Amino acid sequence: MKAWAALLATAVAAAFFAAPAAAQLSPQAKTVWADYERLAPHRVFMLAPDGSAYLWAGASGEDPTTAVERGLKNCEEHAKAKCTIYAVNNVVLNGRDWKAAAPSVLPMIGRLRPEPYWDNKGPQAATGLVVWSHGYFLGIDSTASAPQGEVGPFTAAGYDLYRFDRKYIRDWPGDAMQLVDAVKQAKSMGYRRVILAGQSAGAWVSMAATMRGAPVDGVISVSAAHHGEVKNMRDVSVARSEWQQIVNGIKPGPRIMVFFFQNDTYDVGGRDQDAKAAFAASGVDSIVVGYPPGFSGHSAGNGNSFPRKYGACIYDFIEKGRREAPCI
Repeated sequence: MKAWAALLATAVAAAFFAAPAAAQLSPQAKTVWADYERLAPHRVFMLAPDGSAYLWAGASGEDPTTAVERGLKNCEEHAKAKCTIYAVNNVVLNGRDWKAAAPSVLPMIGRLRPEPYWDNKGPQAATGLVVWSHGYFLGIDSTASAPQGEVGPFTAAGYDLYRFDRKYIRDWPGDAMQLVDAVKQAKSMGYRRVILAGQSAGAWVSMAATMRGAPVDGVISVSAAHHGEVKNMRDVSVARSEWQQIVNGIKPGPRIMVFFFQNDTYDVGGRDQDAKAAFAASGVDSIVVGYPPGFSGHSAGNGNSFPRKYGACIYDFIEKGRREAPCI
């Protein structure tokens, strides 16, 4: 507990020092900043000498190096001048070197680890905790992959950001139960709200943990899957029936958003209707978005187009229960 208190004091002091100086930003830069705050790490916000702003968001890596390198290159190519880094992730630099300004790292919560180079406030100061669970590809370590942008509106509202990383996926029930235990621990520490967000295998484990009793307040499931591509399945009915077991087993309490996309090679089909039917029968407060136009493939939620279109209405539903376009 003393270690937590010391780290929290350091984090609060750093946050005060790094508060965005809005007066420094031009009207165009303020608009870009508002967009930046609602996107996912790793991300970098840059200013050109004329005051115009540029951003780069959604880069993978254990630290923001890739985001910084790609962002600066993009900024300088467009501005035709040397750019200055204003912020990295949610740390405003105020002239500091971005590496030297790295925020304090809070302790793990069970198997949850804090997002790298992210200024988390801790359970007493944060609005809540959003937990990102990544997708999984056999033989590829996804533990340094970027969160999808739907976490951005929550972090902009003061949520801490942690990750549920699984380098290997060999025990689905065990992973789900460890996520349940971590959510319970987070709540016992004082996090007022806990939101689970995930893509593919991360969406599946988030839903499975909710079904197994994780005391979450909201779930964002994007392209849920864990049986591999349909073309490699011996029996597609297994993937469908196991999904039905999950959605039928979730009880009212959390608000749940489910997205499926067209041309998803991991999607056996019909699971949007399974979720709608299950939640209608149980009374789970939910929105199921099945195959929206303009988004195609298993990874359609990656990149910045998805959060720019759906981020606000996802947040409004999960946090306030509002059903707004384009989510409905």
